[in-house]
Amino acid sequence: MKIILLNNYSMTFEWEQWKKENYQYPTHHLWGATTLPRYGINVDILPYEKYSFLKRVSEKIKVLGDLDQEIRLLFGKYDYDIIYSANQGSTYLLAILRAIGILRKPVVTIQHQSFKKNIWSILFIKLILSGYDRLFCLSSGLKEHLIKEFNLPEEKVYLLEWGIDLPFYNIKNDEIIDAKEGEKNSFILSAGRTYRDYETLTKAFKNISYDLRIYSAGDTVFQTTPDLDCNVKFFKNCLSWQEILTEHAKAYAIAIPLDTTQPKSYINVLGVTSLLDAMGMGKAVVMTRTIEPCIDIEKEGIGIFVEPGDEKGWQEAISYLLEHPDKTQEMGNRARRLSEEKYNLEVFTSRLSELLKGALR
Repeated sequence: MKIILLNNYSMTFEWEQWKKENYQYPTHHLWGATTLPRYGINVDILPYEKYSFLKRVSEKIKVLGDLDQEIRLLFGKYDYDIIYSANQGSTYLLAILRAIGILRKPVVTIQHQSFKKNIWSILFIKLILSGYDRLFCLSSGLKEHLIKEFNLPEEKVYLLEWGIDLPFYNIKNDEIIDAKEGEKNSFILSAGRTYRDYETLTKAFKNISYDLRIYSAGDTVFQTTPDLDCNVKFFKNCLSWQEILTEHAKAYAIAIPLDTTQPKSYINVLGVTSLLDAMGMGKAVVMTRTIEPCIDIEKEGIGIFVEPGDEKGWQEAISYLLEHPDKTQEMGNRARRLSEEKYNLEVFTSRLSELLKGALR
């Protein structure tokens, strides 16, 4: 069995690094491409960009997906049994063609979002989203919302929880021995750029006598120029995966402040990468509550939710962790066990292989 994989971002760097480093590079951002062959499924990754003008057209007409990738796939000579997209927004046109019988190959996708129910979302799901052979939802809440609110048939909608490449998260204490002794467990770490509410987080730390380190590559994510206190450090430099995980290993706990006002969709799986990183490193988490979180951190006993934009809520949650180090450590231990039992690349790939083979049948 052979599949071709598309995504809404280039996976070339991860793929090349994995090969360059003799397969010693975490590959969960390749969505099973490196691990599916163990289950008899070979994967080709479609290059992300060739015709820039088609990318620009796609930005204007998003309802058709990524025309650059889709048109190359339709008219190129590719050998595959299934078209697999790691993000539904890349293959809308292919889903339409599949629904009307022009495209003969199954089209499946990982579903990251759902929508508030209105006439436009109903039409979109009826005319486009229902054209997929299977939708793999990253959370149970997302799956149930699509089935109950939009009447998508259950045989098309499946739960597929993402997971990390766990062996690369086994950073031992001796690997951070070079860190200054007073630096270990002496700060809260927050990393990530997309949909982040760092303004609320930094305001909360004005009344917390503890260090906060923010790592966000690229342009600043603050709406206004931040007035950072001396205990808040903002880094715009891009760290390697080893460096950012080492920072996790040294941190006391992880903060994931999310801007829930930005996503246009009603349910959107936000902050999942940062959450899984924290869990893999065995750290307690404080996180902004979303409508349907990918993992209920309070139910699982691995962290604390804070309401969107709640500065006082952040103060109280961080203060609770600082005042209860034993409970914070217990949360981190449970988070790591969850990663080992459930939220890892091996479990993800095993489930994905079953779903792909089922779609082909």
